[in-house]
Amino acid sequence: MKNAVIVCGLQRAYFHSKGVQYLGERAEILKVRLLAYFKNLNTKDHVVFCLREVHQSNDAFFQGTKSYALVGTEDIELMEMFKPFIKFTVNTCRYSGFHKTALESELQKVRPQKVFVVGVQTHTNILFTCEELRNRDYDVTVYEPLTTAEDDFLHATGVNMLSNALAVHVE
Repeated sequence: MKNAVIVCGLQRAYFHSKGVQYLGERAEILKVRLLAYFKNLNTKDHVVFCLREVHQSNDAFFQGTKSYALVGTEDIELMEMFKPFIKFTVNTCRYSGFHKTALESELQKVRPQKVFVVGVQTHTNILFTCEELRNRDYDVTVYEPLTTAEDDFLHATGVNMLSNALAVHVE
């Protein structure tokens, strides 16, 4: 039986120095860690899904945040270094990877024993996707050293909610 890895936000917006939401030193540290993780991942036992944020300019849900991953911009592009490891890319327009996407049907095809979640925005993308995974009775683990957020407070809040409210395994 296979496992699934869901990685959130491997796109230019967060990881490129010219990205609108570039996470600076946090992004640079996470790039190194994620690359090492993917290189050591047994692809016979793990299927990697990437959740990529893509927003329309008229998306009222994100207009207040001055959305950063707009259709037609470079910010939605996945970082080249990670592309060889990704089996399936899911474009999302909300924090949860399940909202109006094919993620659920693709996970059902894999029937993972466990789901591992890594990437950016611990307090939003990772939290809401994990909440949906737990609602579907998946065994979920978040590798905390392979996640980050805009600042330490938001990251810690996300980790706290994952482990205490959602009963997600946080390692």
